[in-house]
Amino acid sequence: MRIGRLTERRSIVVATLGITQTLAWGSTYYLPAIIADPVANDLGLSRALFFGIFSTALLLAGLLGPLAGRMIDKHGGRDVLAATNLAFAAGLVLLSSASGSWGSPPLGS
Repeated sequence: MRIGRLTERRSIVVATLGITQTLAWGSTYYLPAIIADPVANDLGLSRALFFGIFSTALLLAGLLGPLAGRMIDKHGGRDVLAATNLAFAAGLVLLSSASGSWGSPPLGS
């Protein structure tokens, strides 16, 4: 493969990764600030509790970082990324059924 073509291919890969990372960070870390009020109101939570829960989730993510690194070292990045995407999808499915704060019965009950 020629150097120019390789450089062009790398540029596309880097640009694609940059765009997807920006979208991932935006939807993960900035979206809650936008949806906080409607979600808190619908679930009967105060804004402080909503952001407290979100802050706890960020703290948990930080604490799990070293474990994630070890898993990537052991199993490879592709497998760990696939597993975490499945876990995130399952979490979104569970979140979609939330209908109230702690102790409230789920939808359909």
